[in-house]
Amino acid sequence: MAEETIQESPAVALVRLLAEAQGEMPNPKKSKEGQKGFQKYKYATLDAVLDIVKGPLNERGIFLTQPTGMTQDGRMFVQTVVFREGSQMVLDTKPFEYDSDPQEFGKRETYARRYSLLTAFGLAGEDDTDGDTGPKQQAPKQAKPVDKRKKMLARVAQLKATLMERGLTEDGLDAYLIAHYDVDSADKLTDEQLVDYGKQLAKTVEEYKGEEKTNEH
Repeated sequence: MAEETIQESPAVALVRLLAEAQGEMPNPKKSKEGQKGFQKYKYATLDAVLDIVKGPLNERGIFLTQPTGMTQDGRMFVQTVVFREGSQMVLDTKPFEYDSDPQEFGKRETYARRYSLLTAFGLAGEDDTDGDTGPKQQAPKQAKPVDKRKKMLARVAQLKATLMERGLTEDGLDAYLIAHYDVDSADKLTDEQLVDYGKQLAKTVEEYKGEEKTNEH
């Protein structure tokens, strides 16, 4: 009697391949130096962590992505997600706080991405300072509940990013602000103007989505 072949489900195969890939991931090189208070520490950059994890994953047909999103109460987060043959798995979710300063916002998002990757694959990407008596490198802060204005600003930022993915430029979006509200940045809007601007952006996003559905048919 011939032996029956038991096939793995896509989800089981993904877990097995992730375990194999993780076994080929060394800890990333800590090439950068940071400081908290009087204490200095070394850490691996986001690029260094990605270089470590993407090779073993891609060799096994596993696609890695780190989408950002926002909860209903206005908290931002980044997820580390893997895909293979129709199966997907969220490996980690890290919160980060919105900031109206694009540079500061980018720093927070980059830190969350790096920390999420390290957590997802069990890697050490910065010095262990637990035994030190000086100030310690802080883990990402749990995002505090944000006020209504911060929620609106985060929502506007998300809508702008969606429109830019569909071809609109940041200069074009800023030109709308100047023309309609006489300001060059969303954080300079009044609360009432911010709500109105968010509605206009949401309406434009829906129009683009409608056009995309029409083009599909």
